[in-house]
Amino acid sequence: MIKTFRLVFLSVLLISPILLAAQTARLRLGSVLPANSLWDRSLKEMANGWQQATDGRVRLQVRPSSGDEATLLRRMRMNNPQVAALSPLGLQEIDEAFSVFGVPFFFESEAEAVQVLEDLTPRLRAVLAENDLVLLNWGHGGWAHIFSDTSIATLDDLRRAKLFTSAGDDGAVNWYKENGFQPVPLALTDVLMGLNTGLIDAYPSSPYSALVFQWYRQTSHMLDVPLAPLFGATVISQRAWQRISAADQTAILEVAANTQQSIFVEVFEQDAEAVREMQTRGLNVTGVDQSQVAAFRSEAENLTASWRGSMVPADIYDAAVEARNRYRNR
Repeated sequence: MIKTFRLVFLSVLLISPILLAAQTARLRLGSVLPANSLWDRSLKEMANGWQQATDGRVRLQVRPSSGDEATLLRRMRMNNPQVAALSPLGLQEIDEAFSVFGVPFFFESEAEAVQVLEDLTPRLRAVLAENDLVLLNWGHGGWAHIFSDTSIATLDDLRRAKLFTSAGDDGAVNWYKENGFQPVPLALTDVLMGLNTGLIDAYPSSPYSALVFQWYRQTSHMLDVPLAPLFGATVISQRAWQRISAADQTAILEVAANTQQSIFVEVFEQDAEAVREMQTRGLNVTGVDQSQVAAFRSEAENLTASWRGSMVPADIYDAAVEARNRYRNR
């Protein structure tokens, strides 16, 4: 009997690693991104890459247009879906730390913003881990510009607009009101409805987003001043991640990193093409000279300095400033 028990025990020890290596994961990815958009296509390419890199052990079904992100995150906690591609607004639903990239005029260039993102990644990865999420890669939506139904060239012009802001962010809504703006909080999925009904008449968006979401049809003007980068992220629940073997986790992260690298290049090509396409359909691009940009930036920076400690955690804000200054002084 003892010998039999030992044989069974040894068999389990020998077989367990084999079973672990062979374990499979069937995952679903939700997002607010439109079907057949650049981001949707890149996610589907990533899904194919996961399947190939893991010999079919990890399969990912991408589901675009999965509803608003607050609902998506709630569903993730119930394990359906297990993976999500989140916009900046979705990340801010998780933690205010991600609001640091939305501070207008905080960054002077794409290279500077990307360097700060890289420097802050360990901190932000830890923030996600505290919320039982694993960072797979960063996404990029381009840079936000102001789209509006009438021409906007100054902050005073913007104060007269009914401006879309993210629903659920009471701090941002109050900040806008205190500084003379007219914020209208909506879910991202309700922006088109808000434009069609006149509830809002201005919003920050990348050109490509304005095109693929069809928002531009109600807003014939774009201010040609980049405000902030739109960094998103693809995340997976800790629960689902732990079901995947270490070797397959490594393979998945490698594919995800390649997807990130591609999207960070392609999004700018898509933005430029989107502007050209929308101009053929009546979009007016409001250009400003360098002195106007400097005045816009100066006033905006004075206003957004109050974000530290209120809309962005002080430690994250300070870390971003330190990383930004380090880049500028390199």
